[in-house]
Amino acid sequence: MNEQRSGSQKATSTNKQRNMEMLLFLVASVIGIYGLGQGLQGLFEPGQGINFIWLAVTGVAMFVLFAQMGRVHDSWPSRHSGEAQPKTSEEMAQDPPVTN
Repeated sequence: MNEQRSGSQKATSTNKQRNMEMLLFLVASVIGIYGLGQGLQGLFEPGQGINFIWLAVTGVAMFVLFAQMGRVHDSWPSRHSGEAQPKTSEEMAQDPPVTN
């Protein structure tokens, strides 16, 4: 019974962590898109320049996104070199036909 309980608690904490990561990703994305729009708004309005403060905010948001993507990529399962990988259509076209 305790093993089932600890397993469900582990799954719950994993779900909470995934939800927080998704929320962080969405918030950083929204801030980055909004900041980029605000920073480059001066290019489209006469008499105004680029707003470097908003571009700096966009840079920080992109840094957070890239750091998160790098961490998530490292945790994905990787293929071992001994496993067979599916052939691409080019590789299949180069193989001679099988005759019996």
